Amino acid sequence: MDKILRKLVSKKGMTITAIVFVVLLIASIGFAFMTKVNYNMSLYLPEDSKTKQSMEVFEEEFGLTTMLQVMISDTNNEEVAEIVDEVKQIEGVKSVNWLGDVADLKQPVDAVSNPLVNRFYKDGNYLLTIEMNEDEYSLVTDQAIDKTQDYLKTKAVTVNYRGPAMSAKTTRDLTARETLNIMAVVVPVALIILIIGSTSWIEPVVVLISLLTAIVINLGVNGFMPNISFITMAMASALQLAVSLDYSLFFVHRYYEKREAGMDKRKAAVSSMKDALGSVTASCLTTVFGFLALVFMRYRIGADIGINLAKAVFISYLVALFMMPMLLIVFDKWLLKSKHKSFVPNFKKIGGRIHKGRFPIVAIFLVVMGIAVVFQSKTKFFYGDQGVLEEDDPVVVQDVAITNEFGYFQPVVILYDKDAKTEAVAVAEVLQDHELIDGIDSIVTSIPKTIPSDMIPAEYLDRFVGDKYARMIVSIKVMDETEDMYQVAEDIERICKENFGDNYYTLGYASSITEIKDTVTADGIIVQIISVVIIALIVGLIFKSISIPIVLVLVIQTAIWINFAIPYFTDKTLTYIGYLVVSSLQLGATIDYAVLLTSRYMEFREQKMEKKQALSLAMQKSVNTILVSCFVLAAAGFVEMLMSNVPSVSEMGLLIGRGVLLSGLLVLVALPALLVLLDKPIQMLTFNKKKNKEENIWKKDL
Repeated sequence: MDKILRKLVSKKGMTITAIVFVVLLIASIGFAFMTKVNYNMSLYLPEDSKTKQSMEVFEEEFGLTTMLQVMISDTNNEEVAEIVDEVKQIEGVKSVNWLGDVADLKQPVDAVSNPLVNRFYKDGNYLLTIEMNEDEYSLVTDQAIDKTQDYLKTKAVTVNYRGPAMSAKTTRDLTARETLNIMAVVVPVALIILIIGSTSWIEPVVVLISLLTAIVINLGVNGFMPNISFITMAMASALQLAVSLDYSLFFVHRYYEKREAGMDKRKAAVSSMKDALGSVTASCLTTVFGFLALVFMRYRIGADIGINLAKAVFISYLVALFMMPMLLIVFDKWLLKSKHKSFVPNFKKIGGRIHKGRFPIVAIFLVVMGIAVVFQSKTKFFYGDQGVLEEDDPVVVQDVAITNEFGYFQPVVILYDKDAKTEAVAVAEVLQDHELIDGIDSIVTSIPKTIPSDMIPAEYLDRFVGDKYARMIVSIKVMDETEDMYQVAEDIERICKENFGDNYYTLGYASSITEIKDTVTADGIIVQIISVVIIALIVGLIFKSISIPIVLVLVIQTAIWINFAIPYFTDKTLTYIGYLVVSSLQLGATIDYAVLLTSRYMEFREQKMEKKQALSLAMQKSVNTILVSCFVLAAAGFVEMLMSNVPSVSEMGLLIGRGVLLSGLLVLVALPALLVLLDKPIQMLTFNKKKNKEENIWKKDL
């Protein structure tokens, strides 16, 4: 390792390093634009899931289409007919279902006795149901919606939109816009916190150069991935910056110590890298494996988030390892000349105070831990990617406007054997009486039984009947993910099972979310056990200790329990996937703080210092780094919360911000008390005691 580091900081090594990173940055910027973002959460279900099977059958029979409903007001029959003709010509539009399909528009609408008219016209409002050629996550569908909206803006009419196609487009547009906006805020906030926590005006610049280089390279690597989820895309860069910030800080702060001890800059760079390498590697590994625990979820969104965030953190680690020695040497003169008095207290006395109050601190910690364990298990969850949107959200406002006139539009599609007409009629009759079902659109409900098949219009046959299966579109009266949604989805499954046997498929938000709920609930326990065990093993190997990983994991896990107990008291329902991601992130990322403080404490205890003195010095040497890292990660979370209009991303931001602050608080208060109180068993069960030696292996050419 010494030989590699010495070559890395030589003039030739620094030149090669600079060239490599410049090439990587240029290439990464180009490849970043090739990244494919996926917005379809159903694709992450296991291969044997009913929703996956339903999607495959539906695609074979009808193609993976989607629907957009448009309510047009302040108009008349002739203008709507013209609009329908124009919309049908837009690329990506398969069909338009409207009033003209069920009524003769040569006579006044109010004079038409057909009861189906109310599904398309009410009080001067016309409802168009547009079916697209591709699904809601297709760019062709996205462009078709844009063209439809652009065309309708040329008309003197009032327009409202709703449906899965509109919801997906809104999420896609928000994610693309917010990713850059969030980073535009996170970077300046991180810079301000770094300035406050630094002792040199140039230090934040050096740290951000390393971090932003890693972020750009990671974005470039994303271009080689098959795709990444919109949730990952929305938060990855901000979290990468915040989670891996302390790698650079560890190296910089060690570098100051070496320079203050009289070492020249090259020797100080190598020595600081050697001394901090263990802590930085431990920090990286705990975070990486915390994320990789998500890979064990059957719901593959966990693998998407886990692998991509683990990849981002590892890239930051490599960049810090190879770039920081060069940056420290290049900026050495400015780093030292711009030194200033720290804006953060030196915490010389806090260690002594915690030592004095260790017994009540540990007692309070245990009581709080017990309360948190009980109430975090009572927190309620959503299992989709959205949860409940705010009432003033434009998507909600337009949806409500249409719902007030025409009822709900939350479709569940039932595919059944096209020859099972009798069974389909029976299913339709039962479903129509269900209190949570608003309407049914199918060949057996739209066309009277007395009309022969060969007399049914081709447009209707194409819409409802495929080669083997017919489809029935059931509109349920539940928009948000609630117990009612789970119940109606289960009722539809039961009624279909009773009439069609096993030869049917269901597809729609309600049915897929109900299946996701069953899948991720089982995943949750597995992910948490795996992440705790793996991180405890890593910490144990780093410290060569049996006791230290138990203490450190217990402290951070308590912070996690508190974080997820709070929603119970505030009556807040969380997104379950957010719960899994944040709990893994909080454990993997914030245990770094505990590792840093504990490694310093153990280092000073090995130098035969008394417990109180070792604790005071460990606090003095590590608190600054912990606070800066903690506040930057918390700030990144809170920025996500405030700036994201995607509910699941905003919620995760809040949980991250709050969870990190809780972890930081327990590491700086509860952990020191536990270290001194349990010092004897910790020392007995730790097998890494060795004297602190300084090796003199330098060559003159350095």
